Amino acid sequence: MKNSSRFEFSVLGVLLLFVVWFVVSKLVSSDLVFPGPEKVLLHSYRLLVEGKLLGPVGLTFLRAFFGMGLALLMGTILGFLMGLSERIYLLLQPLNMAIRSVPIVSWLSTVILAWGIGWRGVVFIVFVSLLPIVTFNVCEGVRVVDKKLVEMAKVYSLPKWKIFRAIYMGSVWPFLLSSLKLSIGSMWKVAIVAEYLIGETGLGVQIMQAKFYVNTTEVFSYTVVAVAFGLILEALFSFLWERGSFEVHS
Repeated sequence: MKNSSRFEFSVLGVLLLFVVWFVVSKLVSSDLVFPGPEKVLLHSYRLLVEGKLLGPVGLTFLRAFFGMGLALLMGTILGFLMGLSERIYLLLQPLNMAIRSVPIVSWLSTVILAWGIGWRGVVFIVFVSLLPIVTFNVCEGVRVVDKKLVEMAKVYSLPKWKIFRAIYMGSVWPFLLSSLKLSIGSMWKVAIVAEYLIGETGLGVQIMQAKFYVNTTEVFSYTVVAVAFGLILEALFSFLWERGSFEVHS
C-alpha cells in the first residue's frame, strides 16, 4: 500500500475513533463517567496553556528512555554472550524466562521496599520489563549466524572487529531493531503505570491525582496525551526504519 493511502486510512481510523467516542459519551450522558472528546481536548489545551502538560510528559519520557537504554545495553551484552556460548545460554536462559514471567506488581513491591517512592523505581521497572525482550532477540540473532561464514572469514584472516561488524552485527541488527520497536511501544506504558503507583512526578502521578479528586475529564486528558505521544514515538521510529536510517554498513 502506498504511503499516501496508509496515511489516509490512519486519519480515517482516528476520525472513526473520535466519532465512536462522541456517540458513547452522549449515550452515557455523564462527564463524571465518560466525558466527550470535545471537553477532553479543550481541557488538554488548558493544561498545556497552564504549563501542566509538557513538564510531566518530559519527565516520563526521560525515565522511560533511560530505562529502555539500560535494557538495550545490558540485553545486547547478555544476548551476545548467550548466543556465542551454549553453556552461558543454558545458564542464563532460565533466569531470563523467570524475569519475563514475574508480574510488574511483584517488581513494584520489591522496588518500594528497596528505594521507596521516586524516579529510580520507575527506571528500574522499565529496565526489568524490557531486558528479557532485548536479551532474547539479540541471542536469537547471534544463534542464526552462519558458522561456515565465520570460519571462512577466519581462514582469510579477517580482523575480529570486521567479523563482528560485518557478520554478527549484520545478523543481529534486524533482531535488535525488532526489540527496539517493541520496547518503544512498551516503555511508555510501563513508565506511566510505574509512576502511577510509585512515582512522585510525571504523567502517571498526574493521572493518579486526577483520579483522587474524581476529575474524570482530566484523567481522560492525560490519557489522550499519553496515547498520542506513544503513537508519535512509534510512528517516528517506523518512518526512520522505512527510510533505511538504521541500516548497517559493513
